[in-house]
Amino acid sequence: MELGDIHNLSYQDLACFTDNFSESNYLCHFQFGKLYRGKIVHAESTLFVMVKIWEDSQIYCYKPGDNESRILDEVILLRHNLVINHPNMIKLYGFCYEVGRLGVVYDFNPFDSVYNLVLKDDFTWLQRINVLVRFASLLGFLHTIKSPYRPLTVRNLDCAHIVLDKDYNPKLCDFGLVTGGIFPDRAKYKCCRVIGSYGYLDVGSWFEDHAPDKPDVFAFGNILLSLISKRVFTEQDRQNLSPYVFKWAYTKFLEYKYGPDSDSEKDDSDSDSSKKDDLVSDSSKKDDSDQDSKKDDSNSDSLKKDDSDRDSKNDDSDSDSSKKPKFSLVHQSLAEEPDFDPSDGPKITALGMDCTHDDLGKRPTMKQVLSLLLNLEVVKKHATISLV
Repeated sequence: MELGDIHNLSYQDLACFTDNFSESNYLCHFQFGKLYRGKIVHAESTLFVMVKIWEDSQIYCYKPGDNESRILDEVILLRHNLVINHPNMIKLYGFCYEVGRLGVVYDFNPFDSVYNLVLKDDFTWLQRINVLVRFASLLGFLHTIKSPYRPLTVRNLDCAHIVLDKDYNPKLCDFGLVTGGIFPDRAKYKCCRVIGSYGYLDVGSWFEDHAPDKPDVFAFGNILLSLISKRVFTEQDRQNLSPYVFKWAYTKFLEYKYGPDSDSEKDDSDSDSSKKDDLVSDSSKKDDSDQDSKKDDSNSDSLKKDDSDRDSKNDDSDSDSSKKPKFSLVHQSLAEEPDFDPSDGPKITALGMDCTHDDLGKRPTMKQVLSLLLNLEVVKKHATISLV
């Protein structure tokens, strides 16, 4: 494999870049290891980088050789001419491939990860929307890279796998389960033991070969719900068997619809699909100007039908709900910011709920997700966000 200007590094190099993997340079975990800030000091300049090291997993199924295959695929992907120029794909500087010691170095100066920032008050509404728009653009782009059988999908999206620069522009930094596209056969061995990242995986969709992009849509929906509600799924949540963010969101919707004292057993007796359809959502509606989506997305007709069904249900209940605000999961502190438009709260909440819908056919494509995000009032008012 021709590596061009990609550097073949030693583990000692990685230790030097990160001050021996010091705690002060530790950024966050990722699914299969750790991320560190680093710098490469030259005589006349200093290059700030990010270092990723793989470790033997303690919480995911692991067999010797798994991480070796993941790093090789990542190097191939990040050197491929189809992806290297996308602004939200991280740039590879070099890699370390030693026995028991694996790592990569990115030409990227990280400000922080989405995982670390979700709960922070100084991570503003405008910055969160910027992350969502640009990350949706990246996923939509990746899903267009197709093999004869399936599009390229990431399959282990996670708040910890999205790192931001100082301007809050996102970069995707892990590809440990990437399949399809230029890796048409990888699902056969990559996803037989690990099928996603805790907090973001949708077990049901993994067995649906006809909808290979839907796990990414589901994970994006969880990330969206995390960003607007200031909630994130942690390792402690995993140990405590706490619900994923989308489950928490669904519970809040049931409370909104039936009241906080509603009988949960009675609620569970109805189908999840029918109750989610009661959420008045604009997320499946097509923008009149989005002619390409109408032509390219094979499920657009079914999405339109869902809209008419939902609108009918909403019309029947207008008299009861006229005094009730539309359902929104936007955190109160974010809703109080000057850049927040009240009409965006229900729209983006509904989009997150649709992305995590249990019926795969009712989940939007990432192209539709991006179109809907671009139609938010906050995006229309800030041209820098809409330049995707």
